[in-house]
Amino acid sequence: MAELVDRFLTTVEGQEFDLLLYKEGPKYYIEYNGDRHEVTVDRIDDTKYLFRIDADSSEVDISRHNGVYDIFLEGQGMHAKVESYSLAELRKRAGSALEGPADKTIRAPMPGLVLKAAVAPGTEVKKGDTLIIIEAMKMENMIKAPFDGKVKEFFVRSGQAVDKNDKLLELV
Repeated sequence: MAELVDRFLTTVEGQEFDLLLYKEGPKYYIEYNGDRHEVTVDRIDDTKYLFRIDADSSEVDISRHNGVYDIFLEGQGMHAKVESYSLAELRKRAGSALEGPADKTIRAPMPGLVLKAAVAPGTEVKKGDTLIIIEAMKMENMIKAPFDGKVKEFFVRSGQAVDKNDKLLELV
């Protein structure tokens, strides 16, 4: 019989997921949207993990800044907030919405070369708009706005090499 291990409310790019984690014998399962999936996670190094969900596997790079997880998966960067379900419910009952990251700094999800900025300081951007393009492993990676805002300043320029977690720009 499956035993409930924990329940989380996860917000990825503004979309909420109610996740239930179960353990049955030596196996773990995650349930969301009424579907149950076997999940295995193996750590590769400090920030890289191999996630296996059912028969599919993906290498994922995850780092955490100010309570928000920066996730890089299949050439796309995204931000996720993970809270215990009970804490999320308390916040909702208290009337405070889940907020975006307190740190409005957009960081490099991987080492690479800044190809170009897609916006200029002062530009109003919507969540999902491309902000900057970084080349890594011969692929162009679009770094997108995780929330609506205005570009305050850039910390990098075209042609500059960046390391993972280097500051790219700040939104307000």
